[in-house]
Amino acid sequence: MDVTTRDFGVIQIEDDSVYSFPQGVYGFEDARSFAVFMHEEAGVSFVYLQAAHSEQPCFLVFSPWDVIPDYDPHMAEEDLRFFGVDSEKDLIFLLIATVPADDIRKLSVNAKSPVVLNPPGMIGRQVILLNEDYAVRCRPFLGPGDAAAASERPAGKAVSAREEA
Repeated sequence: MDVTTRDFGVIQIEDDSVYSFPQGVYGFEDARSFAVFMHEEAGVSFVYLQAAHSEQPCFLVFSPWDVIPDYDPHMAEEDLRFFGVDSEKDLIFLLIATVPADDIRKLSVNAKSPVVLNPPGMIGRQVILLNEDYAVRCRPFLGPGDAAAASERPAGKAVSAREEA
């Protein structure tokens, strides 16, 4: 299927890369279908979550284990039932990133409210994890001297990679 994006123009997406999101994602509840795709920039592949039927929103996303190696998500029973699984191990987790324009090292990811995908059911949902120690704005790329700012817990919704820039 062809998907029109704000940043990449029209791209071809395989049907098995489009997930139904019955509740949308936080702040974008009207977007009910999202495509997951990779785009290469400067020789590096990035993964995006793109609204399938409109140019926006488009989120830069990361596998949590690429930025938080000991990530161990715990979901509410209601969320597990939504996906029809017994364990988080049966699901794919993606963290939405926010990329500030001034310093890429200040990139943050929403570790508290990941996007969760169930490939067999082609369904997705953004969930709030039971883990109390995960931040909405986790900054995994700050150096050791920046430890005080590495994890913030402000209240708010997940934002796209461009909203905070």
